[in-house]
Amino acid sequence: MGYRIDFAVGGRTMQAKVRGHSSSYAAIIGRTIAEEARRAAVEQVLIDVRGLVDRLGVLRTLVLAAGGNRRVAVVDSDDHHFYHPFSEIEARRRGYELRYFYDADSAMAWLHAAED
Repeated sequence: MGYRIDFAVGGRTMQAKVRGHSSSYAAIIGRTIAEEARRAAVEQVLIDVRGLVDRLGVLRTLVLAAGGNRRVAVVDSDDHHFYHPFSEIEARRRGYELRYFYDADSAMAWLHAAED
């Protein structure tokens, strides 16, 4: 099985819900999300990775490839919380904001707080 990304755009925010397997596709998934965000001209992206079965070890590659000049919120389960700070630090070094959340409502609130 491969992967599937479902996109939804509302205002300045795009949501990408990723499901399936990511081990060989992490960079491709991230670039696909980044390209769709450029095409939709959004400044904020919410990426829900809870449906990726094998994301441990490749999640950093995926979310950093999806970044760019936008604010990125990633929704993941809390069992991977030890790995999230590394991606957040690397994103800051690359010049964009990335933050992990355990629920979509908190992620959207953080994204929308940037609009104020």
